[in-house]
Amino acid sequence: MSENRIDVVMSIYNAERYLPEAIQSILHQTFPQFRLICVDDGSTDGSAEILDRFAAADSRVEIIRQTNQGVVGAANAGVAACTAPLIARMDSDDIAMPERFAKQVEFLDSHPDVVAVGAGILEIDSSGGALAVVQYPTSHEQIDSANLVLKSAIANPVSMLRRTAIESVGGYRPEFAWVEDLDLWLRLAEVGKLANLPEVLLCYRQHAASGTWNGGVTRDERLVSLLEETYARRGLARPEQLIRKCRRPRSPAGPLKWAKKASRQGQWEIACKHLRSQWGTNPLSARTWSTTIEVAARSAVACAFGKRAQFPPIPSYRDAA
Repeated sequence: MSENRIDVVMSIYNAERYLPEAIQSILHQTFPQFRLICVDDGSTDGSAEILDRFAAADSRVEIIRQTNQGVVGAANAGVAACTAPLIARMDSDDIAMPERFAKQVEFLDSHPDVVAVGAGILEIDSSGGALAVVQYPTSHEQIDSANLVLKSAIANPVSMLRRTAIESVGGYRPEFAWVEDLDLWLRLAEVGKLANLPEVLLCYRQHAASGTWNGGVTRDERLVSLLEETYARRGLARPEQLIRKCRRPRSPAGPLKWAKKASRQGQWEIACKHLRSQWGTNPLSARTWSTTIEVAARSAVACAFGKRAQFPPIPSYRDAA
């Protein structure tokens, strides 16, 4: 039996730009009883060398190397190696707040009926600029209800789960890659309770290469399959309106989304940075013009009323290996 309370599963694929900060944010947790399991999913950049350096310097870091199997294959390989009673998920491009593990362990210790707990997140852009704080519902009923209508109500990379619970439902399912986290929450909700802490415990990075922004039609069709299976399993009527919504075209990710996010929080400098990027690549787009007008209007309101969101400080590990 492992002496650690937590096994941390981090999947890595060509993550050299952000990987050092992500690992450092785990190694600097105030709760020390953990092992960091890094699954290198066939990276072809400098990720392997970065992992080797951290593993040589800190015995808590362990590496699993495999040929590329995708995000679900990497996650399941990490989960299979876990022996601690708790499993924390972490992405290779995010930054955990130092007190994340301490707060989540304390909550799970005092709520034995909860099988998974998440927390609030601070969305940041590729260079670490703050975009928006996202708060999730905290009660099981609210979380499960939101998940059933595709408002994924636990952020996977800030989740902490009981190992026995994730094993009991079979882990992440490859047939639902791109929506594997939502699938897991829906199944876990049928064997125990879900929860979120109100505190922001993760800086969640938004960038063009992020899995959150990819998947396209494949992701949408898997959402439909997930809805159909879940509703049938729970004896609920087929959600026709939700299925139609899944199949509607979605606005693309990129500078315009990030400019809007930042402007809605009063982060005008960051919003303008992303607008400049959009104007440099697509100046004739109607969406470029409409978003520029929206950001300008919000800026004017902010100047008039002093509206600007207050964000938690972002931990900095710029000198990481």
